[in-house]
Amino acid sequence: MPYDLTRHPFPPAARRLTLAARTVLATAGDAAAGHAFVRVRLAEAQPGELAGFIAPGGGDHVRVEVVEGADRTETVVAHSVEEGWIDLDILVHSSAGSASGVIGPWAAEAPIGSPALMHGPKGSVVLTGAPGEVVLAGDDSALPAVRRYLGMLGPSVTGHLLLETHFGAALAGGAQPDPAGLGLVPPPGLRVSILRPDSSAPSAALAEALAALPPPADPLERFVFACGEQSLVAPARAALANWGIDVERAVIKGYWRR
Repeated sequence: MPYDLTRHPFPPAARRLTLAARTVLATAGDAAAGHAFVRVRLAEAQPGELAGFIAPGGGDHVRVEVVEGADRTETVVAHSVEEGWIDLDILVHSSAGSASGVIGPWAAEAPIGSPALMHGPKGSVVLTGAPGEVVLAGDDSALPAVRRYLGMLGPSVTGHLLLETHFGAALAGGAQPDPAGLGLVPPPGLRVSILRPDSSAPSAALAEALAALPPPADPLERFVFACGEQSLVAPARAALANWGIDVERAVIKGYWRR
């Protein structure tokens, strides 16, 4: 049965939270120019701050403000309204002037108890049904959403997983199913391609890999998630057109801009 993809808008909401815990999930590169994923747990500053919060979609995201005027959009990886917390996996760049901005160093170094203001989600894109196959394509900024989609799709899903990632050596070469600690445990039916990032052309490898994929046997059965640097959007939409897939039945986004 073909899958369904529905979009649900949510009313605006701002919630006051505090940094409750952090865990370094994985690192890549050296200390001077490396990358890390840090999972932060934000807890309610006062009971009831998360009342009514929902994030049912694989790519649902919130805007997090850690100092006045400085914020970044992050994917929700887990939450509990009853217990009053939300987890975010934040990509931290060690290199100066990177896209990490303020929230990367804050996630890595801020004292426990530091305040944060969270806005959203503005809405949710909910996948229902069971796609005949999937194409999940993303760079490091999309890894939290890829992780959520893998969990939602289940172990029997088939298709392609394309990752343009600095963490690729750990993901591809370790003895454990998820040596990088990112929650990415691809089921056996997914063909995994680890692509090397090029700082001068971010998401170019993803665009090339998408264009090289074979067309689906049934366009109504292929679900596509492709998110990375803004330049990925146009070639990803071109791939959809070549495959006969309506853009409204896919999730294509530029998570950041070089």
